[in-house]
Parts: sequence; C-alpha cells; structure tokens
Amino acid sequence: MELMIGEVAARTGVTERTLRYYEELGLLAPARDDGGRRRYSHAVLDRLYRIRLLRRLGTRLGDLDPDAADLRSLTRRHLAELDARLAELARQRERVRAVEDRLLDGTAPSDEALLDLLSGLGGDEATPTRRITLLAYRDLAAAHSWLIEVFGLAPGPVSRHDGQVVHAEVFAGDGVIWLHREAPEHRLVPPLALNGFCTAALAVHVDDVDTHHARAVAAGAVITQPPTDQAYGYREYSVLDPEGHLWSFQTPLPEPHHLEEDR
Repeated sequence: MELMIGEVAARTGVTERTLRYYEELGLLAPARDDGGRRRYSHAVLDRLYRIRLLRRLGTRLGDLDPDAADLRSLTRRHLAELDARLAELARQRERVRAVEDRLLDGTAPSDEALLDLLSGLGGDEATPTRRITLLAYRDLAAAHSWLIEVFGLAPGPVSRHDGQVVHAEVFAGDGVIWLHREAPEHRLVPPLALNGFCTAALAVHVDDVDTHHARAVAAGAVITQPPTDQAYGYREYSVLDPEGHLWSFQTPLPEPHHLEEDR
C-alpha cells in the first residue's frame, strides 16, 4: 500500500508542511510517481513513526536518527508511557470501586478513603483552569493556514458562516489560540490597524529554537530578532506573522543565566 501526502496527513495528524519539512532535513524520502507526486510506502511510514515517537519521547529535532532507533525498543518505550498513564487511571478506579463496595454493604467510607477520592478529583475553587489566547485577524482563513504551515502550530477547528471563516483555532503545545475576526467595536484589531504597533506578544517554547527559526526564514517570515541567548535563561528569536502580531519562540538554555539584582 502506498499513500499520498494528503492521505498520510489526514490519517496521522501530521501536517503536509511538517512532512515536507522532514524531507528537507533528510529524515524522510518518499518515492515519486510519474507525475511527481509523493508516495508513502510501508518503509516510509515505519520511518515516520520512529521520527514522531522519538520527538514525543523528547529527542531534539537536530538529534533525530531514525536509522539508529530500534523499532522494538521504541514501541516498548511507547507502551511504557501508555502503561504509566493507564496504571494511574487504574489506581483511581480502584479507589472509587472500593468506596462503592462499602456503600453497597451499607458501610460509610473511611476518612482515608474519602481523602483518596478527593485527591483524584482536584479542587473546585473559583481558580483559572485553562488559558486561551485571542488574536484578531482580518483574514482568518489565511492566518490559520499560515500559523500551521510556517510556525508548525497544531490545527484546531474552523467555523464558517455563509462560506466565510468566522472563527478558527490553533494549538501551541498545551495552549489554545483563538483567531477572532477584526472587531473594532470590541477593541479587537490586528497590529496592521495600529500602524504595526503591538500591544502584546506571544512566547512559545519549542524543542530547538534554531531549527524553528530556519523554518520560519525559509517560509519568508519577517524576523525582528535572530536567535539570541538571553540573560534570563532562554535562547529565543522574534518574528511577525502576516498581520503584524509579534511572536517569540524560545528554548531554555542548558545553564540559565540570571540578571543581577538592581542595587
């Protein structure tokens, strides 16, 4: 079985841009048919699995060597990660089941059992539970595609009304970013409407800031500061998206430096 790039992207969640980028790095080499279209064979899919799993397990992009990765060892590590998550769920389930047994016997659960149940639920105080960043754009569809293709953000849902995109989302790690239409009535406008001035900026952590910078440069993004080691412990670069929002991509330095306290 051989798949086309769109089929691989649809079935794996890996964007076409990322698949092409792996080719640029020499990590993937799918065959081409007579029309020049990429064909992903079993061997290429095997290699893609190794690459994605190594990334999930924390390997930096610049250190990837799928040829040196033993597939059996990788699947064992993958299973170990999943088993650890399942084991924690099993422990929580057993605590709940034990309390249910006592209740069925007409016995009240002990204080210790109740504390165990509470530890698995977390608090319900009126505290923040999730952050959502909202950015205003004039062209939501173009912005959504650009952020995925150039910055490598994960695609989220796109909502349309009468054929026009009215809302879109992307994900940066564990954070969601909502793309909102330009709405002066709500004081929501892109930097383009403010002569390019930004009133806020986004900072996103990446595994390899230099590799991410090279990807943005190759796509023609406007770099406002190249990768630089900062005194506050990060190597970062700054870049503008097509509507002028300022983004900073960062990687922690191995030995963070700290600014001296003001005397």
